[in-house]
Amino acid sequence: MIKGLLYKEWIKTRWFLLAIAIVGMVLHIYMFMRVGRSFRLVGAEHIWDVVITRNQFLFSELKFLPLLDGALLGLSQFIPEITSRRIKLTFHLPMPEKTITTWMVGYGFVLLTALFIIQVAALITGMRLLFAPEIVLQGILTVIPWYVAGVWAYLACVFVAVEPTWRMRIPNILISVALIRMLFLVDFPAAYAHMTIPMVVITILLILFLWLSVYRLKVGKQ
Repeated sequence: MIKGLLYKEWIKTRWFLLAIAIVGMVLHIYMFMRVGRSFRLVGAEHIWDVVITRNQFLFSELKFLPLLDGALLGLSQFIPEITSRRIKLTFHLPMPEKTITTWMVGYGFVLLTALFIIQVAALITGMRLLFAPEIVLQGILTVIPWYVAGVWAYLACVFVAVEPTWRMRIPNILISVALIRMLFLVDFPAAYAHMTIPMVVITILLILFLWLSVYRLKVGKQ
């Protein structure tokens, strides 16, 4: 039964996954071609000066990619369930609704995490060819909040979609937007390096919001 459930999730999301994977690959190729061209035109010394003394992150095009990935995956996975009211039928399977939801969200979370790991690995690999390890580390610390925002966007889309009433959906949307916006307030490289614990805590809270929405849907809140 679990295999059938996961196969259903794959059918819903496969083309969206392919699309966001291609977009990410193309964006990475473009960024490194642009940076490589800058190295050839103005020289490595000038580029290093820009990065070190002016605190510029050269891969800022990556900023909203994880957010887009998380939102598209969440919407593609759960909007069909809600618009066609299949989610209630799914909850009538001979499994607890929390188990069903855990597998559904776990499927999306694992795929999203795998995609993010591949993207970050590609960024690290390219940066190591051009920069010192200290700059690579700074780059990793810079993009981590953006990928956390992608996870938050996925969880937010899930619990907003599952929530049965607009009376709760609207504040959920506003809270989600405010939290995600918080991760984009500062453009300074590695600005969120000391916010690991708050980011973990907020992620846990978003998961709790998800279970609350599942419960409200199960009991038929109007």
